[in-house]
Amino acid sequence: MYDRHLLIGRYAAAGIAGCLIGALVGGAAMAGTATTRATPAAPPVPLVQSWALRLEQRASDLQNAPKVTATRVGFGAVVKKGDGGFIETVAPALEVPTDVVDEASPYPTVDAAPPVVFRIRSPLADRVGKVARRLIELGHLPPDQWTDSFEDPLENAVRAFQIVEGLQPDGKVGEVTRQALDRTPAQAAAMMQRAATAMRAQQASIPDTAVLVNLPSQTVTYIEHGRPVFTMRAVVGRPSRKTPLLQDKITSVTINPTWTVPPTVLNEDKLPVLRKKGTTGIKNAVVYLDGTEVATETVNWWAVDPGRIRIVQKPGDDNALGRFRFNLTNGDGIFLHGTNDPRLFSRDMRAASSGCVRLEDARMMANTLLTPAKLSPTAVAQQLDTGETKTVRLPNAIPVRFVYWNASVDTDGTVRVHPDIYEDAPGQSPAAAPSKPRPMTKPAVLPVPPAQVGPVSSATVRNLVAPTVNATRM
Repeated sequence: MYDRHLLIGRYAAAGIAGCLIGALVGGAAMAGTATTRATPAAPPVPLVQSWALRLEQRASDLQNAPKVTATRVGFGAVVKKGDGGFIETVAPALEVPTDVVDEASPYPTVDAAPPVVFRIRSPLADRVGKVARRLIELGHLPPDQWTDSFEDPLENAVRAFQIVEGLQPDGKVGEVTRQALDRTPAQAAAMMQRAATAMRAQQASIPDTAVLVNLPSQTVTYIEHGRPVFTMRAVVGRPSRKTPLLQDKITSVTINPTWTVPPTVLNEDKLPVLRKKGTTGIKNAVVYLDGTEVATETVNWWAVDPGRIRIVQKPGDDNALGRFRFNLTNGDGIFLHGTNDPRLFSRDMRAASSGCVRLEDARMMANTLLTPAKLSPTAVAQQLDTGETKTVRLPNAIPVRFVYWNASVDTDGTVRVHPDIYEDAPGQSPAAAPSKPRPMTKPAVLPVPPAQVGPVSSATVRNLVAPTVNATRM
């Protein structure tokens, strides 16, 4: 008979050995599994490259999609709710002589015939009808709701289309919405491919942390460690004062900045007002002549060279730069800043500045960039309240890249296409450029008046030919 303690000892030893063997076997199995899973994962695709890939994929989808009918709205007036349909008009009352003779007058009395009310088709009805047909083709309006009268159902369909396109959903068919409606799949694909090509060419020059200013989309995106943190609307230079494609960096942020009117704005905008009215038209502005502050009404500005004038606007809510200026290093006077007029951000076409870039939410940008400088949002708010100007240098300058990409990719992968805001857009090809109405090259000949009988003299012909008018861009 085995000793109980000896038996337990043997079982325990066997159990320990089994555990050791199991551990070794399991460890080997796990080691084998670990070896299988240890295959290095593919490195993440850089952000800009991933955007280019997405654009190329979407362009390919459009090119391979079946051909569909596409009604063109074409150039013309903005159409909105209330346009189209029929218009009621009243014919002028007619005076009808009667056979009754007034005793006080030898002439017959005159009665006024009742006015006639009749309906005529609106000149915008055809345009509204094209918009409705195009929205039906795109699936935003049921086929049985075609109309040439711009009412609630059509307005809702326009809003739905604008939301899909990333436009301001105002329910109106203005120029940007019209371009989006008229854009063919081939044109959209060409714009995406052009943007993808530009992205690949510039990818190496865009750091993992940077501020990206895309001119056609009129947006500013902050990228941190290869990830987009936020994107906001922006106002960029108008075609006559284009924002240049710079590679720069933000070195500091100014809270409560002053604004010194740049030379171009001074010469072309403010000096004519100063000479005509004796004031700058700028609230809280100080005018310096040869470095000395002067009262504007005491100077004959017609006799003063512009180089001697400097106009500085004090900080505050009226300041043209808003409450923040993001200082760059270029010598062109281009920088990012806030604004005292946020109304422009509600528009789809925001190319309206003199070259600088206005930010929709400059405070969020400032709070983001100033955090590494150990200036919290609370400290920023306190500095704002003082009204005093303060410039904070960033511990690490933030690269800024100005790009011209006609297509972009949202965080959810949605592709947006953006029309050219400048005629000489980089890399623009005739096929991708939006069509524009051609100017009249032949004079319009008016019809000969009905009273004209017989041969027409050369003088009459000259009088009947409308002169050619040269259109000027505004």
